[in-house]
Amino acid sequence: MAGGFLGDWAARRSPRFGLVAVLQAAQFAFAVAAFLGTQIAFASIVPFALFFGLMGAAQGVNPGINRPMVMAITPPELRGAAFAIYISIFEAIGWAAFSLGAGFLGDVFGLKQVFLWILVLLMLANGAYLTLLYRPYARDVDRLQHELDTRRATALND
Repeated sequence: MAGGFLGDWAARRSPRFGLVAVLQAAQFAFAVAAFLGTQIAFASIVPFALFFGLMGAAQGVNPGINRPMVMAITPPELRGAAFAIYISIFEAIGWAAFSLGAGFLGDVFGLKQVFLWILVLLMLANGAYLTLLYRPYARDVDRLQHELDTRRATALND
């Protein structure tokens, strides 16, 4: 839910770059909360609950951002197929690989090390990598909008 509100706000503030910026910020926020929640030994469970809640909130932002991003660059007639592939293949394989990999690596290296490398460092790398998305995302949104405008004009002239 928060992702949808943040996405709407970001798209209004910066139609070309807002969604990418929120997605990137969510990755960095997740990494910070993951570091604090998995790498520091607290005397109480309360900080763990807080940081794991923040991790969940940061992760929960993603669907409200990445789904509109997919729709913004995919023609309407291909959106069903795009979501079917994205959700049932890429997300499912990603979560399965993460879960299995973290479990196996946790047995070998310990969960604290695995959490540092996967939940913190990999998310920081992912957030940095998303910087490369700004230019092509804006270009792809413009291309699709031009195509939809052309279709609309053609339909109105027929």
